[in-house]
Amino acid sequence: MLRARVDRHRCVGAGTCITIAPTAFDWHEGDFAKAGVVDPASVEDELLREAALACPTGAIVVEEVEDLLPWQLRGKEAPRRVEKTFMFTDIEGSTNLVEALGDEAWQGVLRWHDETLRSLFAEHEGEEVVGTGDGFFVGFDSPDDALACAVAIQRRLAEQRRTQGFAPKVRIGVHEAGATQVGRNFSGKGVHEAARIAALAAGGEIFSSKATAADGRFPISEPRTVTLRGTSEPIEIVTVDWG
Repeated sequence: MLRARVDRHRCVGAGTCITIAPTAFDWHEGDFAKAGVVDPASVEDELLREAALACPTGAIVVEEVEDLLPWQLRGKEAPRRVEKTFMFTDIEGSTNLVEALGDEAWQGVLRWHDETLRSLFAEHEGEEVVGTGDGFFVGFDSPDDALACAVAIQRRLAEQRRTQGFAPKVRIGVHEAGATQVGRNFSGKGVHEAARIAALAAGGEIFSSKATAADGRFPISEPRTVTLRGTSEPIEIVTVDWG
């Protein structure tokens, strides 16, 4: 039987583990937006491994690291360092929307949201790493592709509001960084930073690290210096103008 724990310093509250294995993980009481282990024995080992692999920051630790890798990867693909541009998206106020719309209508909205964003990821050469229930973690080979995709998402959502009257507001964070890749999953400080940058944005905004967006083709705001939660070194971020 596998055992699991959550490194709270690395946990960014994406909720992916809860979505995949809701009986094994839940929100940790007294620690806002942090996941906790509830009952790993309540799910099959493969589902527990899947939840661990899907964690965008590698915060879930399972006993015997080699057992974390699915059989397709064991002995065939070792961890490697890569340079990628990461994007996190998240629907603002999704809990309130579910309550206001009801489950059935919300599922329709979520279906449209997922299909729309996935089509734009594919159009801009983005590779979905994992869906987080009401958002996505996506990797791109270049900042240009990631920023163009982020802008396309906000413009498509705005168009839907103009023509159909409603679309959820989505916050987006973009950050180029080095990371460790195993299979299709990425982990490391850069992933953590990308998630934290996204968390600072409001619905309808695109936030990016300055270094990622500085030489891009989209206008950006004056940079501001922030210290991301869970990090010690400040970073300059900008707002990307998608209008």
